Parts: sequence; structure tokens; C-alpha cells
Amino acid sequence: MGNLGSGELLVIFFVALLVLGPNRLPDAARQVGRAINEIRRMSGGFQREMREAMQEPMRAAEQAKADMLDPFNQAASAAADALKTPLSDIDPPLPSASDGGDGDDPPAPDA
Repeated sequence: MGNLGSGELLVIFFVALLVLGPNRLPDAARQVGRAINEIRRMSGGFQREMREAMQEPMRAAEQAKADMLDPFNQAASAAADALKTPLSDIDPPLPSASDGGDGDDPPAPDA
């Protein structure tokens, strides 16, 4: 019931007893209880409907996010695979100075 303390509830009960009298107070309390129960039920139904209505857009947003990140994930995977490959498998060894060259000429292209 929000921020109502026991003192406030006692005052409300006393005023209701004075206004309604001891004969009609139980019926009024039942009606208030039923109204509160109905409000809670309607509130729960509204919350459930809102959750259900938001599930499809949330799924679509998650799918769009995954689709946008897919190229980046593929590039990261390719980069990780490239890092695992030894350099000797990719590039031929460079000629050294003891191979007979004077070091000033660029290496001849392989034919």
C-alpha cells in the first residue's frame, strides 16, 4: 500500500468506521479488497502483454546486431588463423649477403 504506516492505516480505519458504521464496514472492506485485487490482476496482465510485445523487436535487434558483427568476427577469426601460420610457410627466405650478391642489387624475381 505504498508508504502508509500503521498509524495512518489506523486513522483511515477509524474514519471509515465513523463514516460507514460497524454494519457496513465489512462489506466496504470486501469491495475495496476486490477492487485492489482486480487492479493488480489488470496490472499483471498489462505487464505480461508488454513483455510479450517487446520479445519480437528484441529478437530482431539481437539478430541485426549479430549480422552487423559477423564480418568483424570473420575478420578476427582470419587474423587469428594468420597469426597461427608460421612465417616460413608464407614467404620464401630472403637471400643473404653470402649468396654471391653484393647487396646493392635487388633480388631477381622468381620465374
